[in-house]
Amino acid sequence: MKRNILLKTALTLFIITVFLVAIILAKNILVPFAISVFIMYLVFPLVSKLEKEGMHRVLAILLVLLVTFVVVGGISVFVAVQVSNTSIDFTEIKEQLDTKVDDFQGFLANWLGINTSTVDKYLSQVSDNLLSFAKDKSGTFFAATTTTLFQLFVLPVFVFFMLFYRTKVAYFIFRLVGRKNKPKALYVLRQISTVTGRYMAGLLIVILILAVFNVSGLLIIGVRYAIIFGILAAVLNIIPYFGTFIGGSLPVLYVMLTDPDPLPTAFKIVILFTTVQFLENNVITPNVVSNNIKLNPLAIILSLLLGNLIWGMAGMLIAVPMLAIAKIVMQNVDDLEPFAYLIGPHGVEKHSMSIKPFWRKIKKAVGYGKK
Repeated sequence: MKRNILLKTALTLFIITVFLVAIILAKNILVPFAISVFIMYLVFPLVSKLEKEGMHRVLAILLVLLVTFVVVGGISVFVAVQVSNTSIDFTEIKEQLDTKVDDFQGFLANWLGINTSTVDKYLSQVSDNLLSFAKDKSGTFFAATTTTLFQLFVLPVFVFFMLFYRTKVAYFIFRLVGRKNKPKALYVLRQISTVTGRYMAGLLIVILILAVFNVSGLLIIGVRYAIIFGILAAVLNIIPYFGTFIGGSLPVLYVMLTDPDPLPTAFKIVILFTTVQFLENNVITPNVVSNNIKLNPLAIILSLLLGNLIWGMAGMLIAVPMLAIAKIVMQNVDDLEPFAYLIGPHGVEKHSMSIKPFWRKIKKAVGYGKK
């Protein structure tokens, strides 16, 4: 008995290892395919509506894809123009950094009595290496972006065929699970389509709202390249927990390196992103994004780390919706239901700390939501 359990465990671990290796090696194919799945769910309601109005499936798909990629292309061109007009003066940054290093050494010598001769050499090496790293990575970033954009040209092809063959895929799943489980399979497919479609549409709206807030706030504060920093921070908000921190730290870091007196501006930026984050968590997302996707923070963080390990930034972007789809499937499979419970938020309600009760009192006091 124990031997059988060990064999099953070893076989399971072997299969998981082979699967992970396979999806890592096939990254260049699977990443655009996975992204196209979510684009499909986003545009599917429009395609379905056009088909119900009598339009041929091929024409409906082509029309929706054309409109979608024209809009996305216009936004991409706007961002590309802003990026092309951005020229970071690394010489200026080096001068400001040297000045700050000198001030820091003066603080060490005058207030702490530390000999700065060794520190001076070490900090100079650190600043030189930091700037060299930034220059190299900026070129690598744009090269990688170009490669990624080239790979993304295959997205419309994937989306088209997934929309065109969606009925065939559904019947394939029905044959796979058997006639007995067909009603449950149909329910799962409809639930995935509804929840994922609403989630993706809501997420897109949230990004647009945050981009307006971020850019407006940074412009008012007077941060250079406010449009780029604001849009980038809004897009990074797709990554739960880490996205907002990364997006807000970029303009703070830039101000700290380039501004002779950075603390007031950096403090304003921190206040801005803290306020926007509060509004996003308690007002924008709860009222825009569907609440059907409920996962606990530990599951989300682990999925983000695993997604980054497997597919890098692209893996982090799609980790949460993929986990949500997996949860829907696990909820409807008896043997996997415990795993759905494990990654869900239920079970620790009495220990949770939430601002929602306080926020409900505020909304009640101001009459929010009343007709």
